[in-house]
Amino acid sequence: MTKIISVVLSVIFGILVVSLVANAVTTISTNIATDGNATITGTLGVTGHTTLTTASSTITSQTGNFLVNGYATTTATNGNIATAGTLTVVGHSTFATASSTITSQTGNFLVNGYATTTATNGNIATAGTLTVTGASTLTGASTLTGDVTMSGGDGALVITTSNSATSTIQVGCVQMFATSTATAVRLLFHASSTISTTVSGTAAGYMLWGYGTCPF
Repeated sequence: MTKIISVVLSVIFGILVVSLVANAVTTISTNIATDGNATITGTLGVTGHTTLTTASSTITSQTGNFLVNGYATTTATNGNIATAGTLTVVGHSTFATASSTITSQTGNFLVNGYATTTATNGNIATAGTLTVTGASTLTGASTLTGDVTMSGGDGALVITTSNSATSTIQVGCVQMFATSTATAVRLLFHASSTISTTVSGTAAGYMLWGYGTCPF
């Protein structure tokens, strides 16, 4: 009888030991190193910095969407990044498409509070100076408000040069300098330097050159 009880207790004890080993929580105070995969069912809590690398290219790969603190999300289907906060970049940034290196933005484009591209019509407005190095082509009507200074180069201002030109330029006074002197020379529209016609309209007379500055 004693032997039977001993055998039964041994079997029960063995089953309990196997069950405890299968469901036990293990606390390890040293590092864990494995040459294979680590499969974890449940939540993994990590305290401290974590480094995830592959053997050769130091790339971390994740399958599915990637969420950071509920604000920045990487979409698994296309790789797009969406953020509800501010994106701060220190250093140079390169934005390119796969084929044509074009950067696209929807909405107004503001640079440091001064230069703005309006999304509705594409106009550019700047509160500072627009500096252009090289040739500039303006298609359509152009309006210049304020003084305009042109210097340097051969032929600073060219109006259509064909004999059938329909271009016009409207100015109040034309002033220039001779090539051999810094004395100002102005263009006079009448028989003398005294203009008798002071309103818009047609006046007969001569076109003369005279010394002096604009306005006169």
